[in-house]
Amino acid sequence: MIRLWCVTNHRLKRFMDQDSLKQSFLDAFDEYSDAIFRFCVVKTSSAELAEDLTQDTFMRFWQALRNGKEMTNSRSYLYTIANNLVIDWYRKKKSDSLDTKMEGGFQVADRQSLSSEAEAAYAEIVRNMQELSEGDAEVLVMRFVDGLEPRDIAEIIGESANTVSVRINRAVKRLQQQLHV
Repeated sequence: MIRLWCVTNHRLKRFMDQDSLKQSFLDAFDEYSDAIFRFCVVKTSSAELAEDLTQDTFMRFWQALRNGKEMTNSRSYLYTIANNLVIDWYRKKKSDSLDTKMEGGFQVADRQSLSSEAEAAYAEIVRNMQELSEGDAEVLVMRFVDGLEPRDIAEIIGESANTVSVRINRAVKRLQQQLHV
């Protein structure tokens, strides 16, 4: 009788844990899926690839939850997974330049509603961003496009928050110098 209770209790606990895992996953998906998708689009310049990478990110997140990984910060964990997937993709595939993508019709943002002056400023910023080092461009995108805090960026790229803050500050100053601001 006690053994039956223990087995039943274990199954019930596992069932309840499964429900809480599903809820944790769904909450993270609802809150971060759009941001992860945008992050992947900015990194790869491909909406289709970004969809695949976003799906892979959440599949790995689900596997980590099921394997019992304790999540203290789901957002940074998701960005870390997505960043690693993007890095792996770049290692496997030769990338095209952003200019080539834009000539083919890719648009980073909805620029149709922009005035011609804003359009020119946008094009100049994109051109100058390409002249920055990959690391500088990466932290600027994470900070100002994705809205990540320096501590979250630090977790994603494996540096201290202070180092990330300094990199952001220096990258902004370099970009301002290039734009003569």
